[in-house]
Amino acid sequence: MIQYKDNYITIFQSTIYQTNAVVVETDELVIVIDPTWLPNEVNEIQNYVYKNKRDKEIYLLFTHSDFDHILGYGAFSDAKVIASKKLKDCPDKQSIINSIQDFDDSYYLTREYEIKFPNVDISISKEYEELEIGDVKFHFYQAPGHTEDGIITVLEPFGIVIAGDYLSNIEFPYIYHNSDDYLSTLKKFESIIEKYNINFLIPGHGEFTKDKLEVKRRISESVHYILQTKQLLLEDKQEETYDLIKKYSYPKSMKKFHDYNITLLKKELEV
Repeated sequence: MIQYKDNYITIFQSTIYQTNAVVVETDELVIVIDPTWLPNEVNEIQNYVYKNKRDKEIYLLFTHSDFDHILGYGAFSDAKVIASKKLKDCPDKQSIINSIQDFDDSYYLTREYEIKFPNVDISISKEYEELEIGDVKFHFYQAPGHTEDGIITVLEPFGIVIAGDYLSNIEFPYIYHNSDDYLSTLKKFESIIEKYNINFLIPGHGEFTKDKLEVKRRISESVHYILQTKQLLLEDKQEETYDLIKKYSYPKSMKKFHDYNITLLKKELEV
């Protein structure tokens, strides 16, 4: 399950949707980001953290409220939770918990911890916020578009960008909230990679990258998908939009996400 490891960063990748969880260990604290999916996978992350943390405090960072990103919360009950204020104030908490329970029930899964929505200790409400905890400086940016409550986090001095469900190499944009907001968030990524000395970009799904040109390529691909889908819908060429997802590895299963995007975009465009 460990996809990558160095002196500070460990990336755990689930077998489901290639979903990434990240552990960052410093001299003073441990940061756990979106621990997820299957019970044994969450247990592996949990065991790793508690085996290595010594007397360091644990901080649990959630990038957004999609159920697959928050379902490991209960395994780290003593951690301090960081998330956006919109996640903290999420009106659909019970629905998200229901989605976790439905997933577990569908596959007869049992977890060793309580399934509950994160109780946020440190909430990020401004467009940009900076926070120093121990030897880590967090730079937070609001990142709506995929969902309403997403955040981008830059961790210094490591040069890590935690992207949430943006800039995946295996997925086109999944737009659950708003396409214009999504495009604005992509512009933020453009600014971030110019402003900071970036060593890692870690998306919620798929492969991390250390290559700045690859980050730019992913941004460009995401922008192209959204703008091209919009244009084809305006031209009443909906069937042609499906050509945009043929290059991805799992187009049959991804079709439902593209269909959802079409429904949302048509509503936005009033077509």
